[in-house]
Amino acid sequence: MKAEKQNQSKLLPRPGEENFKALREGGYYYVDKTQYLKPMFSGTKLCLLMLRPRRFGKSLTLSTLRHFLEMNYEDPGDISAQQKLFKGLKVTEDREFCQNHMGQHPVVMLTLKGVDGLDFRNACDLLGERVWNLTNSFEWLKDSPRLNDGEKKSFNKLLDEDLLCSGTEAGIKTLQTSLSKLCGFLYKHCGRKTVLLIDEYDVPLQKAATGGFYLQMSKVVGAMLGEILKSNDSICKGIVTGCLRATKEGIFTGLNNLTVDTVLTQSDSLCTAIGFTPDEVKAMLGYYGFEDFYEKTKNWYDGYSINGRELFCPWDVSCYVEALCDKQDPSTVKPKAYWNNTSNTNIVTEYMPYLKPHDSDRIEDLISGKNVSIKVDEGMSYGDLKLHNWTSAQFWNILVYTGYLTLVKAGDEDVHEFRIPNAEILWCFRKNISEYYNTPSTNEYGILAKNFIDQILSANAEYATKSLRSLLAGFVSLRDSATKAPRENFYHGFLNGIFAAAGQNISDYRSQRESGSGYADITFRSVGGTEAVAIELKYASDEKRQLSDLAVSAVAQIDEKGYAKALWNEGTRKVIECGIAFRGRECSITFKEQTMKGKSS
Repeated sequence: MKAEKQNQSKLLPRPGEENFKALREGGYYYVDKTQYLKPMFSGTKLCLLMLRPRRFGKSLTLSTLRHFLEMNYEDPGDISAQQKLFKGLKVTEDREFCQNHMGQHPVVMLTLKGVDGLDFRNACDLLGERVWNLTNSFEWLKDSPRLNDGEKKSFNKLLDEDLLCSGTEAGIKTLQTSLSKLCGFLYKHCGRKTVLLIDEYDVPLQKAATGGFYLQMSKVVGAMLGEILKSNDSICKGIVTGCLRATKEGIFTGLNNLTVDTVLTQSDSLCTAIGFTPDEVKAMLGYYGFEDFYEKTKNWYDGYSINGRELFCPWDVSCYVEALCDKQDPSTVKPKAYWNNTSNTNIVTEYMPYLKPHDSDRIEDLISGKNVSIKVDEGMSYGDLKLHNWTSAQFWNILVYTGYLTLVKAGDEDVHEFRIPNAEILWCFRKNISEYYNTPSTNEYGILAKNFIDQILSANAEYATKSLRSLLAGFVSLRDSATKAPRENFYHGFLNGIFAAAGQNISDYRSQRESGSGYADITFRSVGGTEAVAIELKYASDEKRQLSDLAVSAVAQIDEKGYAKALWNEGTRKVIECGIAFRGRECSITFKEQTMKGKSS
């Protein structure tokens, strides 16, 4: 039975499909969420802002609403298309809601996904193209007998692609008023108020904030959405989706008829409207005969929580089931981190150069399976996000809202406990952090590492200590927290990473080099070979022990064991003995120089 189903393409899942009609007409597997159409549409407030992590199904949700609500403009009253598409789905059990709203409304749906221009002009081109495509779907309005000549002339401007994509003052003004005018024209032609659906409203703002043209873009998007949502009586409902609430952009400021539903919502009505519940995942796996894969699916893609309700990421589950269906032997399919490749913005990696000690400690706690406390700012604005200069609070809030973390326990005064939701996101953290340390040549980590090496070769204890403290402050250990290995091993690994990052700035690097009557922790030479360095590491297990004293004892061990002996050769002019003592993210460095064999200074 399983093989027969897998061979029928119409029954396969369709990961990433955002068009409800395409899913239904194509016969693809569909997780029925239509029971949530009523609470989304019929809330008492004019506008609903739904914030969810990426790849959770926001676009498909709006597409479902559109196909349920949108009227047949050529034959108002004809709902045969909806009856076919929604046959057998849960929403049809509510006959009153269907009678009042199925196929009864003009609908304007605009997605801002992909409006991620490299500069303001490019972003305006992309936005203008979206609006032009939308307007063209209503081209028949230019012949509407219910619009006067002035309104038709205004509508024709919305059909002028060159104007909308020009980036000129006139083009931008046309963009800013486009949705308000289009909804107004539809209201006048149809005699019914319009439903406005805006998908991924915050993508242009996010891209502009990181691209350096936020103020310009926020004026365009803020005016475009703010005008229609605040002061336009031509819409009966506005539903907007995104990841982060932009409160200072002017879009929602002063909008009294607004319901905000986020990952921190305390409402029961919509908490499982987007995302797969355990029962929905079990049903999907069971349909294909993959019941035995539930625990593996749960471990990798479950763990999200909204209002205490357990949720899986739909994109991941669908991709995994598709992979299982594609293999003759599904047991050979390993779960993958599908979610990690769905955005060109790597939040963790971007913030790595700016980690403070408490940030690094928090990330290490998360990776080891612990919860962390975060003060949530639901009013955080994209305008506050400076290019490559986020604050610590902003970084953690972005992790919360974009899906890197999930709520464990709500606290007081907006301070809540969060954790990494599942194995996939844990893999994302580990992979992104590891790649940051392993590709240091173009990032801040590599620059700091090179400066630290220069200061060791100069035997500058004060500046070398400061540099090492900076590196320690932002360092995130990926070690197994359950390991019983000595703490010196951890710091040894940390320094190995630094010297690897230094790359071509040193030569003859060795770890645990046999020399004298033992093994030197670390040795290396300058590029020319004229200076050689022997390093001994110590960890302060005694909280009262002075780090500076411990660093001095490390240098004494180098002398006592003769670790520097193997470093002398014909070209060596100076050997630098370096003792480094650690406690947590604190350190102290002491140097002793030998300018000729057997002589010191």
